Amino acid sequence: MVYKFNEKVSAKELADLREAVGWNRMEKEYNSPLMTSFYHIAAYENEKLIGYIDSVSNGVTDAYIQDLMVIPDCQGKGVGTELMNKMIKYLKEKNIYMISVVYEESLKPFYERFGFNNMLCGQMETYRI
Repeated sequence: MVYKFNEKVSAKELADLREAVGWNRMEKEYNSPLMTSFYHIAAYENEKLIGYIDSVSNGVTDAYIQDLMVIPDCQGKGVGTELMNKMIKYLKEKNIYMISVVYEESLKPFYERFGFNNMLCGQMETYRI
């Protein structure tokens, strides 16, 4: 397993990974020059992208972890846990005050292991396939 930190990941690789986990591809959006990341980590096995995690942040007070993805064949093998641990460690080292993540109810036990607590929030999805 090779982890790459804040290195360019192709839009196609990200779109293929999104599709593998059952999400929409969003390849056009990943190709946009407006698409930026505060910090991201990519996990490769035999030069194939098998896991990814991204964050957006103002760099001081808040960071939002998004797009934690692991290909189905590698799920349950610690890849997602390792990506989360590395991301949280980095954000803490940057003295980010508050780290947030949005997840489905079924993933609550996974995120609680890292210290995330439920908070009331709202979210509106405007993207359509």
